[in-house]
Amino acid sequence: MKKAVLITGASSGIGAATAIEFSKNGYFVYLMGRNKERLQDVALKCRSGASIVSCDLSDEAALNKRLGEVMGAKIHRVECVVNNAGIYESNTTDSGSDELWSRQFEVNMLGPLRIVRAFFPYFKEQGGGSIVNISSTLGLRPQGPTSAYSAVKAALVNWTESLALEGGPLNIRANCVCPGLVDTPIHQFHALPDDQKKETLDKMGGLQPLGRIGKPEDIARAVYFLGSDLSSWTTGAVLSVDGGINLT
Repeated sequence: MKKAVLITGASSGIGAATAIEFSKNGYFVYLMGRNKERLQDVALKCRSGASIVSCDLSDEAALNKRLGEVMGAKIHRVECVVNNAGIYESNTTDSGSDELWSRQFEVNMLGPLRIVRAFFPYFKEQGGGSIVNISSTLGLRPQGPTSAYSAVKAALVNWTESLALEGGPLNIRANCVCPGLVDTPIHQFHALPDDQKKETLDKMGGLQPLGRIGKPEDIARAVYFLGSDLSSWTTGAVLSVDGGINLT
């Protein structure tokens, strides 16, 4: 039975790069997201095969139905899930509405929780599995007007560590990757004209000890390491992939 990985938020950025990285290493990839057209573009780049799982993580009933189909297919053995889907919104404590906080928690925390809750019995039955949650360096050290986003990403880090303790005796590993500033569509500068974008990236890159901002592939390689058997004796790890900005 061919090994497989399920990746949320797989239509672009870190999720798409992670799908391609796993595929390079022989994994069949379940691509989860809402934009079917972009998911299809990513699927074409997955040389070991891919299937699109179009679903909204906030619709728990529909999500469980789709995940049940994946786990019940018996064609592939899902060995890893990568919780990458997320949203970013800027706010301060006194400016963020209850709706903004609820939205951040719904997508960035409850979404991963629902995925893991569905897969836990599956991993337990097959004798193990791997979970990689994508948090952020802002979940470790908040900066600027990111009150809700930073708080929820910190919760994701803490929950990953709890999950590692719960899953350890069952051979279910849980690890967390905390990206720094990465060139992905979640950031406003990604949509700038090429000349303005280059100027912005050069300026931001100059603030990083390694002299550049991250690329999705930088994060994807770290996720693959933690998600695959390359890190079979690693659980509860919180890995910052940030160009060294956490040291400044």
